[in-house]
Amino acid sequence: MQNLLAFLLLIGPLIFFHELGHLVVAKLLDVKAVRFSIGFGPPLLSKRIGETEYCLAPIPLGGYVQLLGQQPGDEAGPDADRALPNKPLWVRYLVYFAGPAANLLLPVVIYFFYFVINTTMVTPPIVGTVLPGTAADEAGLQQGDRIVAIDGRDVRSWTEMAGRVAKAPERELQVQVERDGKRLDRVITPKKVVRRNAVGAAEARGRLGVISLFFAPEIGISDPESPAYMEGLRTGDVITSINGEPVRTIEELERMLAVTGDGVVRLTYLRPEAQPGPGATYLWYESHHAQLLPRKDGGASPTGILPARTFVRSVDPGSPAEAAGIEAGDRILSVAGKPLEQWVQIDDIFSTRRDEPVQFEVQSPGESPRLVEITLGTRTWTDIYEGEHESPWLGANHYAKSAQAPPEPLRGRFTYALSSAVDQTAEVTMALWTGLVRLVTFEMGTDQLSSVVGIYAVAGRAYEQGPGEFLFLTAFLSINLFLINLLPIPILDGGHILFFTIEAVRRKPLSQRAREIASAVGLVFIIILLLVATRNDIIRYVL
Repeated sequence: MQNLLAFLLLIGPLIFFHELGHLVVAKLLDVKAVRFSIGFGPPLLSKRIGETEYCLAPIPLGGYVQLLGQQPGDEAGPDADRALPNKPLWVRYLVYFAGPAANLLLPVVIYFFYFVINTTMVTPPIVGTVLPGTAADEAGLQQGDRIVAIDGRDVRSWTEMAGRVAKAPERELQVQVERDGKRLDRVITPKKVVRRNAVGAAEARGRLGVISLFFAPEIGISDPESPAYMEGLRTGDVITSINGEPVRTIEELERMLAVTGDGVVRLTYLRPEAQPGPGATYLWYESHHAQLLPRKDGGASPTGILPARTFVRSVDPGSPAEAAGIEAGDRILSVAGKPLEQWVQIDDIFSTRRDEPVQFEVQSPGESPRLVEITLGTRTWTDIYEGEHESPWLGANHYAKSAQAPPEPLRGRFTYALSSAVDQTAEVTMALWTGLVRLVTFEMGTDQLSSVVGIYAVAGRAYEQGPGEFLFLTAFLSINLFLINLLPIPILDGGHILFFTIEAVRRKPLSQRAREIASAVGLVFIIILLLVATRNDIIRYVL
């Protein structure tokens, strides 16, 4: 019963808003609406208001607006000038486009209220880490900089900043940053990176080269004869002070170690110890002290202390990393011949060489570096709707203890919500459009199609997750309806728009016989797709 209620709550508004779009535009353009029906079949309830009969029918799989002149043999009588076929082409275009347009407007409204209600505090656009060799690094951005504007438009959150940069690969941006109370202007061209979107298609995105995370001063030690190791420090320890001065980030640690010279270095550090507790295992951090005398021939690290960000914290059993012999405590020196400074570089390299072996230079504690080759694997996971997804899998996990700048109250809450709603709707629409194109060009199998059986199943699951997930599913399906109804298939709104376009080119409408044949072909095509989609859903949710 809960699933049925969820299904009706989900599909009802989608049908209502679609048909309401047709109805409102028809009335605005003086096209007579004879009937407005939610559902198919004989009306259960009906009421005539003015010239239109409003009905609720028993089969909740669609709806319709009956306009004067749509059906062959309609008697227009004195309202002949208000019949749809007698209206100019632009009127007919707008009437048929209004339904899909309403389905596109509905997600904007849903997302708007979601962001208004839920987005009161945001992560500020404060740079936590600048990645080496990136556009931000070349432009001189520094840790702690606040990005206040891009191309003259205020930036209010990290998400807003990242979204604007992602839309501008290899396009020059005027970026204003705030540093130590002063405003600085920088011209930055985000580099282009290729990432796969939600439907698995590659797309170009702009990348500035900054992340919001401030990484803790975690250390790694690969030389067991170094002063740090001899004094008891180990990989994963967190330095809290050097010579009495507090240390907050790994960058601060590197700068402070670089200026200590050859004198004694006094350290305070924390070491996590696992402690079993009720329902979980907890990490207990105990404070320790050490004094190090740097080696004069210690090379790049006289104390033996290195940033932990390139050390392996753990390795997943059965992963490609384990098969290559990588172990916890190993240090990754280089990947594909490039020195590794940040773990994110590994993701960048594999994004362009996903199915190719990549050479890693690895060093275990106390051993000489060795070369291994790793081909990225895939891991399959199932979402709450029982949809299967594949994600790339290396299986080597790095040290990444970090924190973001404290959340701040959002400025311009309503304008932020509106712009975020439009961006979210556009992003989902483009992802679905890409998936549709891949389906038509046979790059994606028909096993991804879903029918009303699938909608019934996912409606119940979304209902169980709460109102947020349910509304997001409603928005997602509404965008689906927008795209599907615009397909140039007879019996769909897009098919009628196609007929009108042909009429505009030929300067006369198609014959009634041609329209009937095209509609029959379109109906057969839709039935075949529904059968395939229903088969998929039965396999996915029933068997």
